Amino acid sequence: MKHTKNWMRAVVAFTVMAGTVAFLTLAPAKQMKKVYGSDHREAPTVDGLPEGDITDLYSFTDPNDSTRVVFIMNVNPFAQAAEGGSYAFSPEMLYQFKIDNTGDAREDQVIQIVFDQPGQGQTASVYGPAVPTTTGSRNTLVTSAPTATGKFGTVFGSSSAVQAYVGLRDDPFVFDFAQFTRILNGSQDLFRAVGPFRGRPVRSDGTSGVDTFAGFNVTSIAISVPKSMLRGSTSMINVWATVSKLVPTRHGQNTYDQFERQGQQAFATIFVPSGAPRDAFNFAIPENDVASYSSLVPDALTTTDNDGTGNTIAGRAALLQAEGVAALPNGAPLLLPASFGNTSKDLLRIALLPDVQRLDLDLPFGTLAIGQFGLQNGRPLDYSTIDVPLQLLRQLTDVQFPAGVTGGGTLGTRAALNCTAFPQCQDRRVLVVLQGTQFIKPDNTITNYLDGNDYPFLATFPYIPAPHPLPGAPGTIDYPTQQ
Repeated sequence: MKHTKNWMRAVVAFTVMAGTVAFLTLAPAKQMKKVYGSDHREAPTVDGLPEGDITDLYSFTDPNDSTRVVFIMNVNPFAQAAEGGSYAFSPEMLYQFKIDNTGDAREDQVIQIVFDQPGQGQTASVYGPAVPTTTGSRNTLVTSAPTATGKFGTVFGSSSAVQAYVGLRDDPFVFDFAQFTRILNGSQDLFRAVGPFRGRPVRSDGTSGVDTFAGFNVTSIAISVPKSMLRGSTSMINVWATVSKLVPTRHGQNTYDQFERQGQQAFATIFVPSGAPRDAFNFAIPENDVASYSSLVPDALTTTDNDGTGNTIAGRAALLQAEGVAALPNGAPLLLPASFGNTSKDLLRIALLPDVQRLDLDLPFGTLAIGQFGLQNGRPLDYSTIDVPLQLLRQLTDVQFPAGVTGGGTLGTRAALNCTAFPQCQDRRVLVVLQGTQFIKPDNTITNYLDGNDYPFLATFPYIPAPHPLPGAPGTIDYPTQQ
């Protein structure tokens, strides 16, 4: 079947989009209006409990001390700098980092954080790392004494044991959410205009995007601990964060019921339909994720043509490269290395489930290990939450296109994204595409995936950028965020 040049260009564009869509939007289109960034306000319950709404989880080897690991949990999305004094943590919530060091997605160690009072002047108590009293979605405080105690807005504890920070910080998440929403709702096609597709125009400085989260703060819990406190039989650990609400019992023992969790960035936002299913996901535990959520993740392309459509890793790469879509404007690679191979259609499911961050304690800081150890190795603060996973998914996510196009034809038993009514895809979500960067900095100034935040990271613990003190502070792009 022959196709015109425009047809092929459109196929290429939609192929790129589809890889993006796999990571961005698998929930029904009519429910997509509740998608917010990484995991900002992603479910009904947390919409009403901002102190427990986890926006992001980070885990990484301390860049200043390879014997230590840092965990960061951010809550209170879209905290306005002008009202910085109004944000705090909830004394009725239990904030936890859970660590599995045996590979069964069940916590072997926990780090628990509680607060003594509402509002300003809070004191935080950190418990652990310790073996949990109970595992799963209902927990109690561990019985040991706090390992660190300190005030909101301060670094406290010991630099040789458990060190912590709790307080207001800049939200380091970078994403052009406004344009994302426009694409979903049909007024735009791409983030940056390409050919006939509508998108933001390129400005004179080479930028086109806007960081929707610039100018906003979050409240952060940062914990630094020696790796020796966490190691199991291997160097690999699984990490996730939870928030649970206090439920007093008749016996006077306080228990906490989990209502929020996060492992890999945006898994629930992307793969779980919004509304009640999103709440159910947050109430669930990682050890059940494979059984419960594998069906939501599409097949991965492999090195062999399993269905006669040419829909392979090489086929996807060839399709892109034949049209000259071989590199992004900033020179970052569009695709995975040519040496990357995959023989399992379940690769994406394996990488994404259970929803935990995999961290190899023995790998140096900044080693991403894409495709070899989940999607990434932990998650550093400056990690490009959207771009790097998209590189993986752009090339690996199975997409059904019309017959005659690579990936087209009979679907059979494949679990693929459906775009058979191309170019008018049945689902507007398939038009969502990230072209590799957020385009919020001039192309020639972006040298890697790790640029983009509006406020500089700290060189020392807690590493999170300082909070925006007032609207329009130096280094910000002003408030309200321009859209």
